[in-house]
Amino acid sequence: MSRKRISRKCKASYIFLGTLIVIALVGICIIGELREHLAEITEYRGREAATDIITSAVERTISQCPCEDIYKLTTDGNGAVISAKLNADSANRVKNILTEEVEKGIDKLGEDGIAIPIGTLIGIPLPAVGNNSVDLSVQQIGAVKSEFRSTLETAGINQSRLTVYAVVTVDIRAILPDGHTDISVTEEHIITDCLIVGEVPQSYFGG
Repeated sequence: MSRKRISRKCKASYIFLGTLIVIALVGICIIGELREHLAEITEYRGREAATDIITSAVERTISQCPCEDIYKLTTDGNGAVISAKLNADSANRVKNILTEEVEKGIDKLGEDGIAIPIGTLIGIPLPAVGNNSVDLSVQQIGAVKSEFRSTLETAGINQSRLTVYAVVTVDIRAILPDGHTDISVTEEHIITDCLIVGEVPQSYFGG
């Protein structure tokens, strides 16, 4: 075998090896970008799901339990409101119902998981890739946190408005093929809003 033939074979081998290296590097870059994109989409979908769970839980809680009793208004002999105080028993009852409703929603999310369409992941219209998706499981992290916050503001001449908010925080973990993404969502919703006629209460205990 002549040296020229050997040289050509070596050159072809180098070209082939170089091509493989380039393909491998491109593949690694693509996989890295897909992983990053998957984590971003998962976080977005997870936040969206958690927000929907909290919103639905608040709506169901309001329909089950009267939230108007969370704050007790005290009046004087003339009927003027002189204080607004948190009713602990009523607040705890509403809080327990709300927390239970949120946990039910998270349990359902854990059963269903999060589905990321392949088309969304790679940026190709769905008909071109079919209905395939990446299905990710979801776990709850820690306990659901819920509390009440209230504001008392002037609402016109000789009027004030007492607004009570439910502040709910949930922490979930989406399991990815190569790790996980932790998602924390805090939502605030009005659960009761009342107009107080008269001077601003002399005593007010905010949540």
